[in-house]
Amino acid sequence: MKKSLILLCCLVGLVSCGVQRIIPESVNTINRAQLADLNLERGDYEILNTVTAEASVICTDGAKKRRIASPDGDFSVTWEAPKLRKKRTTWSCTDFKGILRTGALADMPEETVDHADPLKLVRSLALYRAIGLARQEGADAIVEPNYTVSLEQTDRRTLAYKATVTAKVIKLKMDR
Repeated sequence: MKKSLILLCCLVGLVSCGVQRIIPESVNTINRAQLADLNLERGDYEILNTVTAEASVICTDGAKKRRIASPDGDFSVTWEAPKLRKKRTTWSCTDFKGILRTGALADMPEETVDHADPLKLVRSLALYRAIGLARQEGADAIVEPNYTVSLEQTDRRTLAYKATVTAKVIKLKMDR
């Protein structure tokens, strides 16, 4: 019995050391219509509206850790800095809370979002919200989204990122 317990403890220890943390994530995608590439006549689509969405994250950098969190408490992710001597060059997730919501354009897959980079993360979060607004309008695509990102240092180790995405939403006319 004692040997079985020791074996079980060793097995649990080995399995837990090799587990990579997965961040719970919800991803919205939508087609992006580039004006230069559109081969549509004006009667082929309808501009429904212009949507604007905002997002903010707070990034606190320490000596070996980085914490990125939503000010409204939707999510927080803690990262461990890369260990260059051990051939690891990427940030490792050590803790998370909530669900990370990211947006992606169909021609720019969500895999390109670096979750440890607060600038890319806040843009993706704002895009997620813009896509939600576009879907509420019944849009098939958004036209050339424009991003504005501002950065404010709130204390010595903390930066506040705020992103705004503005885009026209279009609906294709299928009755032709």
